[in-house]
Amino acid sequence: MNSLFINKTYSQEQLKGLLESILFVTGKPIEIEKLCAWFDASKERIDILIEELNAQYQQISSGFVIIPVANGYQLVTNPLYKEELRDIFGSKEENKLSQTAMEILAIIAYKQPVSKEEIDKIRGVNSSRSLNTLLGLKLIDIVGTDKLLDDILYGTNKKFLEIFKLKSLQDLPSPESLELSELSEIINVEESYEDEEELFDEK
Repeated sequence: MNSLFINKTYSQEQLKGLLESILFVTGKPIEIEKLCAWFDASKERIDILIEELNAQYQQISSGFVIIPVANGYQLVTNPLYKEELRDIFGSKEENKLSQTAMEILAIIAYKQPVSKEEIDKIRGVNSSRSLNTLLGLKLIDIVGTDKLLDDILYGTNKKFLEIFKLKSLQDLPSPESLELSELSEIINVEESYEDEEELFDEK
């Protein structure tokens, strides 16, 4: 992976502008290792650039903010303007997962790796359809096999962290305090109002 500094030098402000441009064009979380390689800098150096950018954004009430997501960083719209964006673009209710899918996703997030049999026992009903939906949306993966039950095991993945804007699974609210509506709202509260990787209700 090539460094940006092979034939050119940059000022501090140019570095921040370049970092901002990269995050904007990518539109997705970029792993910190890639940023360090591109900028030929340590993680601490990248963190400083991002802190300075966020400070500038806050000072001018910018429409953007940089957040840590999935072992990297992402440029997203400022939650300060979420109500105005919803007024203009709608609430995007169609992008929310169904209540059933959210319930199963929460079970997997907190109990992974977990089998379909375990999920069905917790819910009391068959979960096949919603599991297929979550697999199709690539929010969960098959992560192994329960040899005793002869059943596959499910777990969340990097895309799950990206969609819900989580740095790691440790950032999930505690199971005792979790409301499914709270987890569901993460999609809309933190979304960047771009068209890519949207979530849709089951049909």
